[in-house]
Amino acid sequence: MKTEIGRQRAVIARLHHELYQAKIHGSSLAKIEKLRRRMMAEEKKLNMMIFAAQVKGD
Repeated sequence: MKTEIGRQRAVIARLHHELYQAKIHGSSLAKIEKLRRRMMAEEKKLNMMIFAAQVKGD
């Protein structure tokens, strides 16, 4: 479970970087919003994985 959580954290870090770059380079608001929503969905997935690991006792 730890490796899956690590991979998920890496995905979120990459999305965070993409979002940051989009904001810096003045991308369209639609693109920024799409990235933000995707990042939030991935964070939610990570939180569920962490919760499941805690319940399971990993």
